[in-house]
Amino acid sequence: MARSTPTAETIEKVMTAVLEEARANNALPEVVDAAMKKLRETNPKAAHAALRAMIEAMAASLPAHKRQKFLEELLAFLEPS
Repeated sequence: MARSTPTAETIEKVMTAVLEEARANNALPEVVDAAMKKLRETNPKAAHAALRAMIEAMAASLPAHKRQKFLEELLAFLEPS
């Protein structure tokens, strides 16, 4: 049986469903951690892009006053000690 390559739309739908299920079960951090670990192992550039997209999506979903605080805390976390 031949395997078909999933389309970007199919992949996005599956990822959305997985993330929604994880969020509903309070398992989102574990799912994100596992996905990022796998991406870092297989494709570091994709992992960087995925992490950037997640940060941008999180920041965009926040009200302006919370967005600024989120970005400041993220920057402080990322700065070397």
